[in-house]
Amino acid sequence: MTLSFKQGDIIWFNYPGKSPQPQIAIRNSNQVLILHDDTLHNQTIIIAPLASLHNLNGSEKELKSYHLKLFKREYPQLLGDSYIKLDQIMTFPRSEVFGTTVCSLNEKDIAACHFKLMESLQMYSTISEITTKQIQKAVEEVWEQHIKNIVKSSE
Repeated sequence: MTLSFKQGDIIWFNYPGKSPQPQIAIRNSNQVLILHDDTLHNQTIIIAPLASLHNLNGSEKELKSYHLKLFKREYPQLLGDSYIKLDQIMTFPRSEVFGTTVCSLNEKDIAACHFKLMESLQMYSTISEITTKQIQKAVEEVWEQHIKNIVKSSE
């Protein structure tokens, strides 16, 4: 039986003990963020690991701009103050995902996560290009409609 989840859920995930992917250094059980809904009909899930916000001496770690801080006061189910490593997203077979849901991100943090993920994936120029094309298309459509209205009113 696989886990039912939604985007923004934080779950306990058991990383494979011996990973076929050498880049996966995380082992054992860890809290992770689900990055897409289970309505996406594929055989994998996309996750981002959580890590402690503080180092061993209790000082807050220096984070990158694409890391998202989560505080225990806002998410009491977390082990402690944490951050999401949006630069370390991974996919795993859906059939290997078992575990319990810890909590779900609030809407503000889901939106922040989206922006930080775009930064991590260096997608700003792509999004800017798409937005510019959409604006140009909308302006052209308004202009064409305006000309049609002028022609229609002059008849």
